[in-house]
Order: sequence, then structure tokens, then C-alpha cells
Amino acid sequence: MQRGSGRRILALAIGLTLGLPWTAQAADAGETEAVILVFARDGADANTAVRIERDLRNMYDFARESNPERPRSMAIEPRYDVGYLSKSDITKARRHFNDAQRAMEKDDAEEAIEQLFRAERFYKKAIPYAADTALLRGIFFYYYLAGSAAGQDKKAVERYCAYVSLTRNLAGSAGPLEQFEPLADKCGESSIAGTAELRVTANVDGAHVYVDGRAVGIVGQNLPYINPFSPAGPHLVEVRKAGYVRWGDLVSLENGKSESVRARLKDARNRDDEYDPLAELLYRGEDAYSDGYISDLMFTLTETFGAAELIAGYINPTEDGQLELTIYSFGDFGLERFDAKFPAEVDGHRPALTEYWKARFDEGLDPADALPTPDRFAPTLFRVE
Repeated sequence: MQRGSGRRILALAIGLTLGLPWTAQAADAGETEAVILVFARDGADANTAVRIERDLRNMYDFARESNPERPRSMAIEPRYDVGYLSKSDITKARRHFNDAQRAMEKDDAEEAIEQLFRAERFYKKAIPYAADTALLRGIFFYYYLAGSAAGQDKKAVERYCAYVSLTRNLAGSAGPLEQFEPLADKCGESSIAGTAELRVTANVDGAHVYVDGRAVGIVGQNLPYINPFSPAGPHLVEVRKAGYVRWGDLVSLENGKSESVRARLKDARNRDDEYDPLAELLYRGEDAYSDGYISDLMFTLTETFGAAELIAGYINPTEDGQLELTIYSFGDFGLERFDAKFPAEVDGHRPALTEYWKARFDEGLDPADALPTPDRFAPTLFRVE
């Protein structure tokens, strides 16, 4: 690529700044957060529970945009990574990346490629327990530089396009990269152009799927997450469920192909203390805990989580084939309980959540209106040499 055209791509890339979607914005310092968890009981479908959980989180985040006094949903799942939160692999990845840079200074492209391979391998081992996205982007960019220096022109172009794709994906830009004309000139014929199918399965029911840090769907043992039109290129894929250690991987999608990954989640070490008390809460029948006990438990866990509010929902099947929803909300307002019934069908719970919102905040909000919509062009800044 000529340097002049490179400057044109860089300038236009900066010009694509139309604002990040609220799902990608960093939390304001000191803002209040709410832990939101929904549990399936008595044989109810765990995947329905996580749909409710996801809609509630979206509603709280959506309302936060117009009312800064509202809490934002807390990303509670990383709390269950106890025993896995180590920076050693990231440190090793950074060391090999530095060795690659030194090799490039000595015009030893082959050694640089070998060190970058090791850097990427250790970075992948750290996912999702530690992250340094600037380092990851640097690894991809130096693959391009080293490939160019080694005379591997075709591989160098692929690596450059993968670098740009990764940068755009992490920034939240939707759609394949060739929709941006200058990138189409360079990357339109690469394997990173176009779209691909991403399929995610899991060994547990009722889990959230995150792609490039954004919640995109749910997954269960017999319920795959499928996106047939994912932008080709590298993506950070995570599967999260409270009470379990997160799973994650760096997945590279090729134009026109399908890539399947299976998440294997493990029980968290702190599950007994920070998950099971809520999951196993007795709130109905002769043996139900008193409101005082429930209030004390939720106070303790709210303090443990460092949250402002704790919302715990429960679904149970009913004799008439419907589902019963009970939501406990706890915060400085005290303990509140909400009960409703809804049909056991996809999104059948949403009218019940609208009722909950009205009862809780005296406002109307349809969960469908709170669904996040990614920007087509998010702020993207990438290097060209």
C-alpha cells in the first residue's frame, strides 16, 4: 500500500465516529450498579430464566441513559472466576511481543514471527480472565509488519486485514469491513472480507453469549447461539453464567464459512457462598423463609457484591402450563416483592416485566424497547504503515 492511501484510510477511519452504543460505553466512575439474577425452579427452563435476566439487565441499562440516578446492571459473572484470575499468561504474551519488536529492530523477521506466535498463544490462554486489547491489536499489527519484512506479501495483507477487523470488532462497528470503501480496496479479496456463521454451544443451560464484549444472545445445552451473518475476522467470544467460571476464546471467522465453538463452564469456587443462597431461596410454601430472613440475606449479598441493588427473580411452572414469576428487589428502599404469571413461550415474559417496571418505578417500559442496537460505524482508529 502507498503511504498516501494509508493516510486516507486512517483519516476516514477516524471520521467514522458516530458514538458508541450504550452497551459498549465504559461505566462512569462511582456510578451505582444493580446485580440482576434470575433462577429456574421446579423444572422450569433455565434458558427462559436467562432471557428474563437479559431483558431486565437491558431495561436497567436503558433507563440509566435517561435517568443517571438509576443503577446500571453489574457484570456479576467475572466475580465467579475465583482461582482463575491470573495475569501470568498476559505477562508472558507481553514479553514475547517485546521480543518480537526487538527482532524487528534487528531485521530478523522470521524470529519476530516466531515470537508473535508465542505471544498470541499465551494471550489466548488468558482469555477471558485477563485482557489487554491494546496488546492483542499490537500482536496482529506486528504480524503484518513481520510478514511484509519476510516477503510474505499475501500473508501480510491477510494479517493487516485481520488487524483492522479486530480493531473494528472491539470498537463495536457492525457489518463486514469491506463496507468501508478504502478497506474494500485492500481487504475485499481477503478471507476477512464478507460474513461468516458463528455457532456457539455450551455444557450448561441458561448462559449469556458475549461477542467482543457485547451481550448478543443466550445458549443452552440444546439451544445453540447462531449468527449466520457475523463479520468475518477475529472475535473475542465469551460464555458467562453466574455461579460458573467464565469461558472464552479468540475465534477467527473466514468469509463464507461456518465456525462452531463449544463452551465448557466449570462450577465456581465461591458458588456455595455467593450463588447457592440465592438460587436455593425458599420463598413460598410452608417452609418459606420470612421476609426478615430474605431481607438480611439480600443485604449481606448486596454488600458482598458491592452493589447498590440486588434483583433476584424466580420462575416456576404452574399446573395450567404457564410460568409464575417472582422478583425480589432490595436496596436502600428496602425489600419489595413482585409476582406475575405469563405463558411459557419465547418472550412471553415481557408483558410481566413491563408490569414489574410499572410497579417498581411507576413508569412504563417495554423490554423490546430496551434492546441494545449497535452502531453501524463505531469509533475506529487503526495504524497504517
